[in-house]
Amino acid sequence: MANLHKSNNMILRSNHRSHLINTIPFNENSSTVYFEVTKPIKLPNTKPCSYHVLHHDFGFTYGRPPVVVNYTPPACYSQKFTKIVLEWKATCKGTQFDRIFGVWLSGVELLRGCTAEPTPKGIIWSVEKDITRYNSLLLKNQTQTLAVYLGNIVDQTYTGVYHVNLTFHFYPVECNVMINNDENKTSLNNLASNYYSKADLILPISQDRPLNDGLWFEVRNSNETKSKQFQIPENVYRAVLEVYISFHENDEFWYGNFQNDYIAANNLSDTPGNGPFREVVIYLDGEVVGAVWPFTVIYTGGINPSFWTPITGISSFNLPSYDTEMTPFLGNMLDGKPHTLGFSVTNALNVWFIDANLHLWLDTRKAKTEGGLVKFSNKAANVYEESDFKGLNGTFLTNSKRLISSTGWIKSSYGNITTHSIQEFRYNNSLQVAKDGDFQVVDQIIHFNDRVYTKMPFHHVHVEESFRTFHLNFYADFTLQGEGSFIFVSNVTLGFNENKYKHGGLDFFISFLRNTQKAQSVIEVKNYSTTKRLRGTKQVYEYHGSDMCYSRNISSSNNLIEYDEVGKLCDDFEFLIVSSSDHPSNTSSLPWSLEAIEMATSQTISCISKHSGWNQQVTEKAEEALELSSKTKLSMASFFLNPLLYLLPLLFLDPLFGQANLHHSKTFKSSLFSQSSANGTISPTLFFEVTKPINLPATRPCSLTVLQHDFGFTYGKPPVLADYNFPSDCPFQEFSKIVLEWNATCKGRQFDRIFGVWLSGVELLRSCTAEPRPNGIFWSVKKDITRYSSLLLSNDTQTFAVYLGNIVDKTYTGVYHVNVTLYFYPAVEKPVLSKEKWGDFGSEVDSKADLIIPFSRDMPLNDGLWYEIENATDVKVKEFIIPQNVYRAVLEVYVSFHENDEFWYGNLPNEYIAANNLTDGAGNGPFREVVVSLDGEVIGAVWPFTVVYTGGINPLLWRPVSAIGSFDLPTYDIEITPFLGNLLNGKPHKLSFSVTNALNVWYIDANLHLWIDSKSAKTEGKLLQYDIVPLSVTSVVDFKGLNGTFITNTTRFISSTGWVKSSYGIVTTKSIQDLSYSNSMVINGNLQIINQTIHFNDSVYADIPAPNAVSKKSLKRFLFYLYSDDIDQGNRTTFSVSNVTLEFDEKKFNDADAGSPSSSLRNLQKGKGAMVVKDNLVVSGVASTQQSYNYEDGNFCYSRNISSSNYTILYDEVRNTCDERAKSHFRYSLSRWWPFPARRAFLTSHVTNPNGNL
Repeated sequence: MANLHKSNNMILRSNHRSHLINTIPFNENSSTVYFEVTKPIKLPNTKPCSYHVLHHDFGFTYGRPPVVVNYTPPACYSQKFTKIVLEWKATCKGTQFDRIFGVWLSGVELLRGCTAEPTPKGIIWSVEKDITRYNSLLLKNQTQTLAVYLGNIVDQTYTGVYHVNLTFHFYPVECNVMINNDENKTSLNNLASNYYSKADLILPISQDRPLNDGLWFEVRNSNETKSKQFQIPENVYRAVLEVYISFHENDEFWYGNFQNDYIAANNLSDTPGNGPFREVVIYLDGEVVGAVWPFTVIYTGGINPSFWTPITGISSFNLPSYDTEMTPFLGNMLDGKPHTLGFSVTNALNVWFIDANLHLWLDTRKAKTEGGLVKFSNKAANVYEESDFKGLNGTFLTNSKRLISSTGWIKSSYGNITTHSIQEFRYNNSLQVAKDGDFQVVDQIIHFNDRVYTKMPFHHVHVEESFRTFHLNFYADFTLQGEGSFIFVSNVTLGFNENKYKHGGLDFFISFLRNTQKAQSVIEVKNYSTTKRLRGTKQVYEYHGSDMCYSRNISSSNNLIEYDEVGKLCDDFEFLIVSSSDHPSNTSSLPWSLEAIEMATSQTISCISKHSGWNQQVTEKAEEALELSSKTKLSMASFFLNPLLYLLPLLFLDPLFGQANLHHSKTFKSSLFSQSSANGTISPTLFFEVTKPINLPATRPCSLTVLQHDFGFTYGKPPVLADYNFPSDCPFQEFSKIVLEWNATCKGRQFDRIFGVWLSGVELLRSCTAEPRPNGIFWSVKKDITRYSSLLLSNDTQTFAVYLGNIVDKTYTGVYHVNVTLYFYPAVEKPVLSKEKWGDFGSEVDSKADLIIPFSRDMPLNDGLWYEIENATDVKVKEFIIPQNVYRAVLEVYVSFHENDEFWYGNLPNEYIAANNLTDGAGNGPFREVVVSLDGEVIGAVWPFTVVYTGGINPLLWRPVSAIGSFDLPTYDIEITPFLGNLLNGKPHKLSFSVTNALNVWYIDANLHLWIDSKSAKTEGKLLQYDIVPLSVTSVVDFKGLNGTFITNTTRFISSTGWVKSSYGIVTTKSIQDLSYSNSMVINGNLQIINQTIHFNDSVYADIPAPNAVSKKSLKRFLFYLYSDDIDQGNRTTFSVSNVTLEFDEKKFNDADAGSPSSSLRNLQKGKGAMVVKDNLVVSGVASTQQSYNYEDGNFCYSRNISSSNYTILYDEVRNTCDERAKSHFRYSLSRWWPFPARRAFLTSHVTNPNGNL
């Protein structure tokens, strides 16, 4: 039955709900409150006008018409409302399934939700939803029909009746607010506010009553398309389609459905198939115009119902809706004729419920608007499936991606409006089955990105962007332990992350949502009786937005709340936004608080009675901010200006030198450098980069101080050299860890400088110095360099080199005093690695190389040993010969970028630079790729993380917490073992490096790690397959004058397979690099906004002569966001504002086909800052940075949550142990499971506890 989202062929959709519920302990005297964790609705300080719309007891309602009532707007004392909230309250007791329900007003869906599953003593739950966007419908002065459908079944077994009350709360504004009225619309300056306000008309795209079900369309298979005709008014200037989606029966758990070849081979005719990929496709008059790749909502009875008591699954009480911008297609619809909107679902099984609401904005001053579709691109989803199974056991991989873009124009009374809409999707799913179906792991991630760029009249560009990541991971293991005895373990992780940005004109909005839920269950049954039942659910909800901040950290176990921590994190992290106009002249040059900015830029509120003194309030807040900033003496600020500021020559100095080691082409001097502190006694400041500590053995290390040097004027001089010998006084020869420690101090005035450390030409560390203060700073870097063991433990005397190109003169006085020490930690037990056994070969895949060949410049030279790539045609080449008995090779690449390409991710297209005669502007667009070639053929690529050095963007952001990767720049490994067949001929070969679109200058070198077969004088090999998809960069360049929008997207895929024959046998290695890139940039006056995401995925599969293959995988995501605005205050003064987000995420898999990672890193950094600059001098400034670092592997966990502001640590929370619950979550892959029908029948029919229930 369509309304019952249960299927009879899977245990997780069990029809035996009562067996699971009756053993849960409940309060005998009260009902249980169930709830979904989400942020509260931000309400005004006004008393709402409440309207009780419906009360109904939903008994046996399945297959019957919806419950309907008449609705007219309430006779409130005010008809202007800033917030309208729908409140659903319900109770139930007894035994019952979860049921899907919907609420419609005149066919427009307002809410889709799932009921909670009741208990014998009863439950209570409520849903509050902000429905203000339906304002025009809710306030329509006519009688309308409100319909609610909740298909329930009540009989002798399922006794639960849902008692429901539905209420609307209308919150009046605190003062006069102009909402969508003609007075507001007549002003072109208010067009932007109207454009992003509530729609004037909403058309339902749903089924018409009467019917015996909900008003949704039912899509039952992949060939079915459901559609509806509609006709829009002829004066529309914007259109957005809001889509509601839910999935049920055979597709309730679509993300775990098997591929059809597996089902056929195993004769699993009752098992849902068509694979795990689903896509909702939207059609306009039969042509695709958009898509939805939905979040994996788990209903309250899904997978394991006890997970969701009392904390329900993410979005289960309030299912998400999905917006698709239809404005580019308005030119096709404004002809006064009927058109058709349709929906289908790729690979669908029965059944999907889909309907939609078409939101329309009307031009009340014009009877007819007109428009045209300029460009439309629809790249169909290319689904890649790979299956490897034998019998019931196997591994299944599914990947897909899609890009839909459209551009159209509308001519209205406001002028010409051009809209560009982009939908970008990426999908990865891995499914593993073992133990004949009793062990299952599923891991799925969906990236769903929406971008809408609208060029308003007078060339204002407005941007709406949403970046969503939906993650689901499930693990389950069923172990039979004899007749009537078993252990069943299941774990599930859900993640809903979303970043939203809206900006343009005077409007700015930004929000970050991280919502993660983890649940675990262990059931032990002996002799058909339950002897152990453990279950728990954890959820972390974090929301940071321009409107509010909210966090909640909650945990439940066995239906009881263990802890519930609620916080508002905005106290220490505000979003600092400044508009370029409408600021009081007496305060506009000062740092502004968020509250002051909101008051100053508000265009929709006219609250004279309450805020008549707002100028004074703003001034007071600004003065407080200035007083705070004046208490801290700033060091020199090297500030990243957006390229348009090249038009303001008074603000710029030419680079002090044009040399490569100075990675600043745009700099300020600070008048605060020469000022000492008030009492001259401030101690040096400790600077640091947040990262996990090195996991060291419990042994005492041997130490060796390799170098001690004071780096004064070292620019353009040779590296500092020292002889290196392994310490002779160290009594050990086997080491489990070797650590390089860099300690440095500096005081005075100085730039940040790039430096490198090499041993025999092999680079060990690339880093950036901290920028000093007058009273001094110190910092240290600790790096695990164990992978260089073969080099470090050599008995030969080697050359240790350090290059730090510094300049010291009367202005720049800072000298860097440096100590470099190596620590050798003996192994607790001597490792045993026998190369006589094939079985040990796999353990050596991640062992240390036997030989490392440097790909760097030879000394002597007057710079670092890195190669310098100065432009896009520059190629650096080095010849090399490898030994003829190598069986594995990995190239480790070091990359850094400087001068004109230090901020490559913000570089502008050349046509924009040429059109505006910006001859000094950094160009070639924002895409860069480091290309690695072997004998002239591309074998790999690096798309680097956007490291921001300690003087970058706004130096105050990185004091004392340094930017991600700045003290220890990341390296990038490329597996080149498949190419060994070409290298094992004893002849010289050439390895080369280039950078796509490069400007001066990139520093690149590499280390070739080689594994040598000591039992064989010569190995041999052959390249079997090599596949490289040519780089295709898609760019959208739309500008007029100095204002514009620029979008860049590209992907890259490189795959190689080769075999090597050694004394271990024949090893076949397959290497895959899968990369994707997206960058959007908006320029509006001095405002620049950059949003960039890089996905950098590596996989290596080695088929070794042993029972099991060896593989590994790394999934990296690099995110960068920048909001930068510079406001000319006159009198040679500029107020500069910058908000920046950096994120480095990586999941590593020791088994590339595993559903869960062996280690996981999420490193997120957010900063905001402002500076007042006069005559190239930073005269005042304020900045704060917040960072969340979370690392986890099977044995080690580390997290750090830290916040700083102007050299001061606001809070610093560190956790470096995994508690038992966290360990078990990770061990069980945080996953979920649904076994085969036979297992389900066993569980539900034959297992009872002493009370007769499971």
